[in-house]
Amino acid sequence: MLFGQRVVGYYPQWVQSGFPISSIDLSVVTHVNHAFAWPDENANVQSYDNMFNVSNAQIIHDQGGKFLLTLGGWGNDVGFATVAASSSLRTTFIDNLIEICDTYGYDGIDLDWEHPNSSENSQNLNLLVAEMDSMFNAYDSELLITMAVPVSNWSGQWYDLSFLKSHIDFFNAMTYDMHGGWSSHAGHNSPLFQSPTGDPDGSCSTAIGYLVTTRGVPRGQINLGLPFWGKKYQATDINESFSGDVIDMWYYEIPPLIGNGWSYQWDSNAFCPYLIKDDQSKIITYDDPESIRYKCEYAKDQDLGGVMIWALGYDVTVNGQELIQSIGVNYLDSPIEKTGTLPGQLFIKAYPNPFNSSCNIEFELYNDELLHIDLYSVRGEFIDRLFSGRKDRGSHRYIWNVNDMGRQISSGLFLLSLNGKQTSAVKKILYLK
Repeated sequence: MLFGQRVVGYYPQWVQSGFPISSIDLSVVTHVNHAFAWPDENANVQSYDNMFNVSNAQIIHDQGGKFLLTLGGWGNDVGFATVAASSSLRTTFIDNLIEICDTYGYDGIDLDWEHPNSSENSQNLNLLVAEMDSMFNAYDSELLITMAVPVSNWSGQWYDLSFLKSHIDFFNAMTYDMHGGWSSHAGHNSPLFQSPTGDPDGSCSTAIGYLVTTRGVPRGQINLGLPFWGKKYQATDINESFSGDVIDMWYYEIPPLIGNGWSYQWDSNAFCPYLIKDDQSKIITYDDPESIRYKCEYAKDQDLGGVMIWALGYDVTVNGQELIQSIGVNYLDSPIEKTGTLPGQLFIKAYPNPFNSSCNIEFELYNDELLHIDLYSVRGEFIDRLFSGRKDRGSHRYIWNVNDMGRQISSGLFLLSLNGKQTSAVKKILYLK
């Protein structure tokens, strides 16, 4: 893993029974945020059932990860305003948090107050965070304080980020819920760029611009939010009007629909996929391994401190944790993903991508080569050799038909590796049955 890259994953209580903490891929996830606890109006710490277990932190720590307790979440804001407004309640609350961290091995606290909604709330949040910082440092200077933050001025106006950035270790940018039941159209949950162009509901790009340029948050303190869920609308197409309720869907529910009454579409403005029901009555907006790749590349290009996931366990399919695997390949170092030994030695293109039966692989050699084309899983596991033979200098095309393989493969993200004596390149491809 590259130094300084954070992959923060929220681990909600309601996935624990089907996705135990031991299932978290800590070769990818660096910080696990355990959700949710919250303050009541007497500064006690309330939580969902069966949240606290002394063995949880040990499992995380044994694999080198950090384990934080997240306070808040949507609908769990009842005690924040009261506690933050009182000096005595703030002290009691922080003491209670230190005791919980000490007892259950948490490495710090993640704040997710959704949301302060007045100047008074904003000032009191400053007081709470400053006093947490002081009391945590006095008890254990290694304890972290992090915060989930909105990414537009609608709620962001009530966060004094110029003050908070001095006391918060890093911010988890909620770069999702760009569209929903409140929107004028059936838009993407988390478009990387505005779709349609200039859409006032925004995108990941406008969100980072807001935090960095408008609010002055250092890039290294920001983690880009990656949603492992999507939204289903009653609409005929992307960005059209919709009716009825908007329904959240976990990622693992979505890929099996492709080819079973739904068709896969790609929005080249948003850099996101979506599905259209064959009768054009519904659409689903979501993120898949390919759009996660683009978001990871964007986070690196923008020199952000990390990425953040809502939520762990939502992407478990028959192919494993597909979106986690995409982060591992596209954000963290991959042992087999490398360019040629000489700059510009091999040009490679694969299309269509995603594909569902055959894929055209085009490449240009600058020398005659004995070349191999191999297929790997996103974890770097060898699957099959697609081609082996001599190719002359120049442009070539190889058509890979999945049905011609001697073995069955499931839908998912794969790596095509082209290797010769003087050339080496890897291309990510997404196969959808």
